[in-house]
Amino acid sequence: MPIYVVGAGPGDPRLLTLWAVELLAKADVVAYGDLVPEEIVEKFAPQALRVKIGHKKADHDAAVKALIEEAARGKTVVVLKNGDPTIFGRGIQICKEASRHGVECLVIPGVSAFAAAAALYQLEITDGAELRHVALLSYPHFNAEILASIKADTVVVYMMGDKIAEVLDVAGKICGPAAEVFVCHSVSRGGGCVRLGTTPLADVKKPVLIIIRRCFKQ
Repeated sequence: MPIYVVGAGPGDPRLLTLWAVELLAKADVVAYGDLVPEEIVEKFAPQALRVKIGHKKADHDAAVKALIEEAARGKTVVVLKNGDPTIFGRGIQICKEASRHGVECLVIPGVSAFAAAAALYQLEITDGAELRHVALLSYPHFNAEILASIKADTVVVYMMGDKIAEVLDVAGKICGPAAEVFVCHSVSRGGGCVRLGTTPLADVKKPVLIIIRRCFKQ
C-alpha cells in the first residue's frame, strides 16, 4: 500500500480537504506531531492506530522508517502534517525515503498556515501593486543578512514564535519604517493576527508564524 503524507491544514477540521478526510476514514495507522490537533484524528480516524512523530530529525527519521515498514506490510498509513506537507513539513523527503524502500508515496496538499492567516484575518500577502513577491523563511535561517538579500515585499517567517523580538528588530533594521509586522498564532483555532506596535501582544499560543509586509529594503 502507498504511504500518504497528508496536509492537515492550520488546525480547524473544517479546513481539511475532502481527500484528506477520505484517507483518514480508511487509515490503519495515522502518524502526526504535536501541532496537529487530536480532535482531527479522533473525529476522522477513530479506527486507526495512532503514532506520534517527534520534531527532532533523529526521532522523525526513526518514525518515518517504521511507518514505511507498516505500509510495505500492506497497512494504509497516513502521515498528517500541519498546514501543507511541502512547506517546512518534510513531505517530499518522506516520499523520497519511501521510494528508496520500494514503497509508493503520495503527498496530499493542505491549507498552509500563512494562506489561512491571510484569508481569515484579511492580510493581503500580494496585491498586484506594492506587494508582488513573497518569501517563506524558517528558523534558524533568518537574520539581517538573509532578509537583506531577499527581494520580496512580503516575508513569512515560520518557527520563530519564541524569538518575536529578534524578528521585529531585524525587520526594523532592514525593511524600513513602512514595514508591518504581524504575529499570527493558533490560526483558525481561536488565535489571531496582531500587528506589532499597534496592539499589545499577549497570550500567544503555538503554532506561531510572523508576516512582514511592505519590506522595502533601505
